[in-house]
Amino acid sequence: MSFLSPEAENESHLLNVIVSLQGQELECDVNRNKSRNISEYKQIDAKINLQLSENHNALKQIPEVYSNVLEKIKFAQGKIRSCKEKIDRCKTSLQCQREDLKRLYLDSVTNGQILDLLARIDKVREVSGILDNYIKHKHYQNATQLLKTNVALLEGNLSSVEALKDIKEDLKKRKDTLHLEMIQQLQNHLYLKAPSAKEKVQLFRSGEPPEMDNEEEYEDEEENLSKDPEEDTYKFLKLLIQSLQQLGRLDETIEVIEKSMESELRSILNNTAQDLLYKKRLTNQIENQPTLFPELLEECFAKYRAVAASHHVVINAIEHLRYGRQASRYTNNIVWSNIQTCVELLLRDYMAVDEDVAAQPPSSSSSAAVSYNPVRNDVSSFFSRSGRRPERAQHNLFSFESSATGLTRSSECRSQQYSTVSATTTAYELPALCQKSPHNITLVFKQITNFIKEINNVINMTGSQLIPLQHFLNDFVDNKFLPTLQAKVKRDIADATEGNSGLNMVKLPASKIGWPRPLLQGTLKVQEELVELRSLMNRMPKYCNKFLDIIYDVLKSYKKICHNTFSNIVGINSMSETVCHVWFKDENLKQLIRELPLWVEMFNPEKPVRETSTTNADIVNSINSHLGKEILDKNSVIAESERLIQLAQLQDSITWLLEFVNGLVENLQADKELQEQLSGSNAKLLEDCRGLLGERMSELMQLAEDCLMILYLEIRVQCYYHLLIVLRKQDYKIDIVSSDPDSGVTLLNKFLSQLEEKVRDYLPLSHTKFLFDGLGYIMSGIIVSNASYIKEINNGGLKKMSRNILALQQNLTNITLTCELELERARFYYELLYQKPEEILRNIVEQQKRFTKPEYVELIQLYYRSNRNTKNSNKRAEKQLNLHLLKLNDIMENEPVSNGADNHPDNHLDMTP
Repeated sequence: MSFLSPEAENESHLLNVIVSLQGQELECDVNRNKSRNISEYKQIDAKINLQLSENHNALKQIPEVYSNVLEKIKFAQGKIRSCKEKIDRCKTSLQCQREDLKRLYLDSVTNGQILDLLARIDKVREVSGILDNYIKHKHYQNATQLLKTNVALLEGNLSSVEALKDIKEDLKKRKDTLHLEMIQQLQNHLYLKAPSAKEKVQLFRSGEPPEMDNEEEYEDEEENLSKDPEEDTYKFLKLLIQSLQQLGRLDETIEVIEKSMESELRSILNNTAQDLLYKKRLTNQIENQPTLFPELLEECFAKYRAVAASHHVVINAIEHLRYGRQASRYTNNIVWSNIQTCVELLLRDYMAVDEDVAAQPPSSSSSAAVSYNPVRNDVSSFFSRSGRRPERAQHNLFSFESSATGLTRSSECRSQQYSTVSATTTAYELPALCQKSPHNITLVFKQITNFIKEINNVINMTGSQLIPLQHFLNDFVDNKFLPTLQAKVKRDIADATEGNSGLNMVKLPASKIGWPRPLLQGTLKVQEELVELRSLMNRMPKYCNKFLDIIYDVLKSYKKICHNTFSNIVGINSMSETVCHVWFKDENLKQLIRELPLWVEMFNPEKPVRETSTTNADIVNSINSHLGKEILDKNSVIAESERLIQLAQLQDSITWLLEFVNGLVENLQADKELQEQLSGSNAKLLEDCRGLLGERMSELMQLAEDCLMILYLEIRVQCYYHLLIVLRKQDYKIDIVSSDPDSGVTLLNKFLSQLEEKVRDYLPLSHTKFLFDGLGYIMSGIIVSNASYIKEINNGGLKKMSRNILALQQNLTNITLTCELELERARFYYELLYQKPEEILRNIVEQQKRFTKPEYVELIQLYYRSNRNTKNSNKRAEKQLNLHLLKLNDIMENEPVSNGADNHPDNHLDMTP
């Protein structure tokens, strides 16, 4: 962009043209430049002519405009000269009248002051009506300012006006009345109209009290006369404090607040309880419900948070107004201290803290712990600098009137109360919303703990120092609730298991307990207590270790009860031992039973069955080692089948309880929410709860196995008892054969069938199958091995024996639902007596050995005993017997044993008489 003038630009352009022309050597270049310059000149000339034609009219108007402007300037100059002349004349005139104006000015000032005083007098006379209007609409700040201003005026400039003395005295009285009414409003908004869901209340709940220490937030509030001052409660409280400060009554107000705080907080408890009770009655809800106590406590906590938030606003307003002066004793800590006192009194009442604990059933804890009766501390002294105040006499807590008018108080009563406030505490008694019991702590423990956390955060408690409410809660739980709970659990279990009541069976829906069979009443009671203790762990996670200890004691106690029941059923403590108990004490026999395939399948399903596992033959051999030649007497067996049923019930109930405890442990270890609430040793204890309870569970499992083992052994004892009587006392030389089996066989069949029918209702199918498995083998062994005790037998006796075996076989088949082929071996054994000894020996050679050598010996001897009255002499018979025994010996030594003969007697069904 060029900054040269148009003339300079033209000159420069001309010079450039000349220089370019001088530098041209060729004529053609000169001509070309000349032509270009001529062309540019013509273009510029055309542009100038165009501009002149377009702006011709404007150029013609310029002289006219200039002439008009010049005329206006001349006219203005004339007016200015005229004004200047007038001003000069006015100045001269004012200088002449100066004294008169001064006199008039002073007169006007005097008259103005007189009018102002008259206006003030008129306003003072109207103050009463304006003041009433302000007070009616609760604009106390304007009322205070109006009252203070007019009283100062009456005591100042208007003090000499005698007509205003009555008004002055009236305003002074109104000042005192206004002070009382503002205190009443302050108390109403602190305790009765405190907001329950404002922002600051939420901050208090989260543990962060509202901070209001900067000057900007504490600028003096201004009332808006067009709005209801009570819309914003906190702003209204600030206005009240400012108004009381303006009246000079702030110190008296603080004293009233401090003295009435505890009684007002208790009144909140009383009124809340009455309101809650009244609502429940209106809705026809049953009283004394446990849920009413947590509801009452939650409502009280909500109101106390609102009260604390309101007090916080008042305290901060007072500190702002008293900045630089001595600090007041009225602080947030004092407020929370009084709140804790009232909460503690509420808890004491509903948790029956002050009741005589000596009347409670004794527990395993020390008597000193059970007789807990702590001395009530004055918690408000916790934060006081002067230490603890003298302990006040105990009094009843909270009384209320049933009528609805008891819930409100008139302004006259409130005024009288605050004018005569004393430190004496009013006696109250709370309505019984639910049954008062130490167990109520379980309903509200989390509520109280969360409330304590809020208080700790608000008052900034640090270190190991505990607030009074926390100290009370810890003492109550440790010294009263836990001992009472432990005593109650023991008492309930003892009541459920005392005498024969512990053996009562209870049938509950399988959907409720997850078990299809009836259970013992005592076991169900133990399960109920464990469920309650598990529930308490969720309600009171801080005391999980204590509840685990109680569970441990419960299982230990119940194991002892079950063991005593087991001993009574089996007769361990009786004078004469039963045979099954003698067998039970044989560890080798017990180990053989534990290695049976069905046992392994029931109790150790993960354990592989060995090829060398126990067989029925091993059990029979071990049992036979305990039996002598004597017949079992009636005292050697458990004659009452009901006792065996009780063993089955006990075994099944213990098994169910063990499954429940195992599920309880798994639930505890999988409860992440509970583990998050625990810390330190409690969390580790929860992880190791299986190890803690494992010992008790192992003992109960062993007892359940013992019950099943006793049942297993007693069934076999009954077989020996009945069959030995049949074989050793019965005469088998029968001429007339009855179609019925022997009475001993009938009794045994009846015992087994009745036992199986009843046991099936109390044991799972696998357990029932185990109990009756192998009975055919044992019966077959008893019948065969006791042939030596039969003196004589004929064809009628053989038929009788066959009927006995057939009856046993049919009964066992009905019980086990399988073909009891083992008894065919016994039947085949006695059917060999239809043959002669030579045929018997020939069959051994042809069909291999079916029995052992002693069994064949007893069979041949029985044959000769039964046929000694033949024509052969005794000497010849004895000689033949010895000859047959020698042949038998040779055959048995040379003939191999038939594999599986004992287990498959159906191979010999064709050998009929």
